[in-house]
Amino acid sequence: MEKTKKTSFVAGAAILAFAGVLCKIIGVLIRIWAYDIIGEAGMVYYEVVFPFYSWLLIISSSGIPTAISRMVSERLSTGDFAGAKRVFHRALALLAVVGILTTAVLYFGAGFFANTVLEKDDTYILSFTSLAPALFFVSCMCAYRGYLQGAQHMTGTGLSQLTEQVVKCVVGLTLAARWIGRGPEYGAAGLLLGVTVSELVALLVVMGFRWKNRRFYMPLGASRTPANGRPVVIELLRIAIPITLGASIIPITSMLDVKMIFACMGKYMSETAVNQRYVALSTNVRSLINLPASLTTALAMSIVPAIAGARARKDSASMHHFAGLGLKLSMAIGMPCAAGLFVLGGPIIQMLFRSIQPDSLKIATSIMHVASLSVIFISLVQTMTGALQGMGRQHWPVWSLLAGGVLKIVSNYIFLSMPAVNILGASISNVVCYGVAGVIDTILVLRVTGLRIKLWDMFLKPLVCSLVMGITVFAAYKGLYALHPGTFVTLVAVLLGVGVYFGMAVVTRLFTPEELDSIPGGGRIKRFLRKV
Repeated sequence: MEKTKKTSFVAGAAILAFAGVLCKIIGVLIRIWAYDIIGEAGMVYYEVVFPFYSWLLIISSSGIPTAISRMVSERLSTGDFAGAKRVFHRALALLAVVGILTTAVLYFGAGFFANTVLEKDDTYILSFTSLAPALFFVSCMCAYRGYLQGAQHMTGTGLSQLTEQVVKCVVGLTLAARWIGRGPEYGAAGLLLGVTVSELVALLVVMGFRWKNRRFYMPLGASRTPANGRPVVIELLRIAIPITLGASIIPITSMLDVKMIFACMGKYMSETAVNQRYVALSTNVRSLINLPASLTTALAMSIVPAIAGARARKDSASMHHFAGLGLKLSMAIGMPCAAGLFVLGGPIIQMLFRSIQPDSLKIATSIMHVASLSVIFISLVQTMTGALQGMGRQHWPVWSLLAGGVLKIVSNYIFLSMPAVNILGASISNVVCYGVAGVIDTILVLRVTGLRIKLWDMFLKPLVCSLVMGITVFAAYKGLYALHPGTFVTLVAVLLGVGVYFGMAVVTRLFTPEELDSIPGGGRIKRFLRKV
């Protein structure tokens, strides 16, 4: 197994993780400032459209980019530069058509989604039409991102993601502030139009990045005749359709989430109370839950081409290594994040959403206590799904997510109908969904690779480190808050948690010397540990 290949895998994940976390931080800031500008009434208009947008977006942003990444990686690993370029051109044409169709569905179906599905009034139509054009821009951008990821060149993807968030922040918040005087639906429309503009700018950035680095993807003297003559579109669809079906399950259940929350809870609560709880779940809690998810999303995006390339070379040792390291990293990321959000979720929400009312904060904190547990399983699902897709088993995660999705819908209906549980039911069902899918995906990866589970090394070490961190942070926060209540104590507790976790990682030797060699900066860490 070549060290450079191991390093490029985790280096790619590191680049995307850094960009992903920075983007999520900006995304959280957008929601915080938007919450202050348009209030809970406006955030309802903003949040309800996204499950429908995500459902249509999944067609272009999940299966086809993953297929591009895998096919490009396989061709580049054998020196077929012309074949990799042909994959990109065919995929771009296909995604442009998909983007036009999905934009038309969201734009012209706005009335149906707002009035029939959500059972809301016509003021919600503006949210759908403001966001609809973004689908076309994202579809085209996904072709470029999939190509860059397949080449293990993650900088362009990360740069476009950062540009997207910055433009979304500046344009969206400016329009929201200017239009809020006309009503909450117009404030939300300004935010959503900012999303559309940001996707257009991000597309231009990634196009410019690929053009500037075009010689990297087609070196001088490289053959311009593809070595692989198979029909590209057919191969793309063969890989993409199962992935898209699997990825569609969560957005579909999220749409049902919105419908069931308002329908079930509306039977025993006022519309204002339901709106308050829905905003607490979607804005206050999920924006924080998505921060650690961005790390494992980057890991999953990098693991697909890494394993696909090893599979093309018939390098079973590399496949084994990437699968094991991916599993371990997902736990090393997911568990401490879950523990931190469980312990400090309420104080962090209060620190970030400064205009939140006490009763809304209490609701959001109780939701976070349940939702934080889902971080572990989301990390597991994302990473193991990426591993299976790289191994050519892209249809397997469909069935595991389908099983989780069915249980999610059933548990949603049961718990949301209970007045004593109400909005917590949505978080409980989410834990059930990802828990079932994560366990099934992990079993499937073990079956394909023959990887043996090292219980202490892969699961118990991160768990022990996370528990020690959580207990220490909880005690420190309570003690410091009694002496000096305020935001500063929350920041100190967060930094203390990071320090304790890394200290425990050193004490338990969470990563082996070989694994540190695969991690960017791992050599420096080894030298530091020798001195210690």
